[in-house]
Amino acid sequence: MAGRHNDRVIRRTAVPALVAAALALAGCGGGGTSSPLAGGTDSDSTPTSAGTTSPGSGSSTTPAVVDGVTLTAQGTRLRLGQTARVSWKPDQKTVGVLAIRVTKLQKMPISAFSDWRLDPATQKSTPYFVHATVRNLGRSNLSGAVVPLYLLDQDNVLMQASTFQAQYSPCPSRPLPAKFTHDKRTSACLVYFVPRHGRLTAISFRPTQSFRAITWTGRVVSAGKRH
Repeated sequence: MAGRHNDRVIRRTAVPALVAAALALAGCGGGGTSSPLAGGTDSDSTPTSAGTTSPGSGSSTTPAVVDGVTLTAQGTRLRLGQTARVSWKPDQKTVGVLAIRVTKLQKMPISAFSDWRLDPATQKSTPYFVHATVRNLGRSNLSGAVVPLYLLDQDNVLMQASTFQAQYSPCPSRPLPAKFTHDKRTSACLVYFVPRHGRLTAISFRPTQSFRAITWTGRVVSAGKRH
């Protein structure tokens, strides 16, 4: 199942809107609604067809040449804990080469976001935390780059990780950190919301539509249970 989405896939470019919790004090200020203390995700969910350009990636799939690095073949299926060595263009001028290892998949209750104000659609979604480690094998400074890791659901839909304007400590879901230069390493936790109580079937590295995805599958652990 993990490899089938290379032929026909719908890609969601962002997760449902999520707004940080805020106090709404009666009689305070003017007659308008209270603004939240902080924002949530950057944009609303918009499904796109397989013919559109992949968000956050360049148009080229030509791998970078790094001495001693053999890139993982497109279409490779991995298990949790296995490493993929990949190349992609986070922008038109930068080529990144990474070692990525997806280590843990967690299904979370929606109550994990009880301190956040959720819209009705998000309240009916299933959140997942995806843990990974990333190492910069190339020479480019990848500070702030978004690694094109997507969640693949049971309907063959790719979902982009959520990003938060406010800090979400349990799973920050951030781009690569500052000064992420050659041989730097980081641990990451990404948040995904699957609409209509959907389920995770794989995690997919797919920087462009023409790239045959590298996928990770494995046991999904429910919150509160050990891996």
